[in-house]
Amino acid sequence: MQQHSGQHLLSAVLRKDWGLETVSWNLGATVSHVELKASKEQALPQGSLDAIESKCNDVIFEALPISTSVVEQVAATCPSSVPGDYVGGVIRHVEIGVAGAAIDRNACCGTHLESTAQMQVLKLAGVDRIRGGNMRLFFYVGTRVREYAEASLVRDRRLAGLLSCPPESQCEAVERSIKQAKASLKALKSLRGQLVPLVAHDLRNQLVAQGVSRRQTTVYHCEDGDGPFASSVGSELAKLMMGANSEWLAVIASGSKSDGGALVVVGSKEASITEAVERLTLLLGPCKGGGSHGAWRGKAASFAQLSKLDLSGQSPAAGSSSVI
Repeated sequence: MQQHSGQHLLSAVLRKDWGLETVSWNLGATVSHVELKASKEQALPQGSLDAIESKCNDVIFEALPISTSVVEQVAATCPSSVPGDYVGGVIRHVEIGVAGAAIDRNACCGTHLESTAQMQVLKLAGVDRIRGGNMRLFFYVGTRVREYAEASLVRDRRLAGLLSCPPESQCEAVERSIKQAKASLKALKSLRGQLVPLVAHDLRNQLVAQGVSRRQTTVYHCEDGDGPFASSVGSELAKLMMGANSEWLAVIASGSKSDGGALVVVGSKEASITEAVERLTLLLGPCKGGGSHGAWRGKAASFAQLSKLDLSGQSPAAGSSSVI
C-alpha cells in the first residue's frame, strides 16, 4: 500500500506543480515508476527532481488524511480512467487531504494507507526517456527506501574492500581502474600486433620443415591468448603459406585447457579443414563455428584433449604441435 499511495501523491505533485500527467505506473519488485506524458523538449534535471522529492516529503510530514468515497456512476462525470465496459454502477475515489482542500482526488479501486505519514518517506531514483519523448520516473516509498539504503550500505562496504578506499573515494577509484584497464588493453593490442607475425612465421617454418611428400600439419595452443589473437595468427599464416607447393593444415587454439576458448583451422584444402573440425569435435566435444575460403573459426568448451589431435591422416605421431 505504501507504493500505491506514494504513487498517488507523486502523480498529484507532478501534475499540480510541474504540469506533467501520469499515463501509467508500475509496481516493480524492488522499485516502482510512473510514466509521464512529455514532449522531447521537456526534461526533469536533478534540481527539479530534488524539488519534487522535497515537496512530496513535506506532504508526508504533514500527515494528511487519505480517504475513500463512493459516488453513483454517471456517464457525464465518469472519469476517463474508468474502462469503457465498466458497469458497476458506482465510482470509488481516493482523496489525499482534507475535503474541500485535497491535493489529489482520483478514481481508484485499490487499497490505500490512512495517512500520508504512513508513507514515511519518498525517494526518487532517476528518470529515463522512452517512446515519443515520455519519461519514466522511478521512486521508492517507505520500507523500500530503508531496504535500498541497506543494500547501498552493503554494496559500499564490499566496494570499500575491493577498491581499498572509503565510499566517498570509490568513484575516483573506479575511474582510475577504467583508465588503467584502457591503457593495458592498448598495450596488449600493441604487443599482440608484434607477436602475431612471429608466431605465424614459426608455424610456417614448422610446416615447411616437414617437406612436400605428405600433408604438412601443425597444432598451436596459446593458453593466454584470446579470439582475436587466434584469428590474427591464422590470417597471417594463411598469407605466408599462399602459393605453397604441398597440402598444409594448421589448428590454432587460444584459451585454457579446462575452459577452452577460440579455435581457428586454416589450410590449403576445404576438405582437410572439414576433416580437422570433425576430429576436433570427437576429441573436444561440440565445436561451434563456421567459415569458408580456407579458414574455419569457432569455439570449444575444453582443450584438455587437444594434444591428442592427429591431423596427418596417417598416424598420431605425424605432424607437429606446440603449446605456450
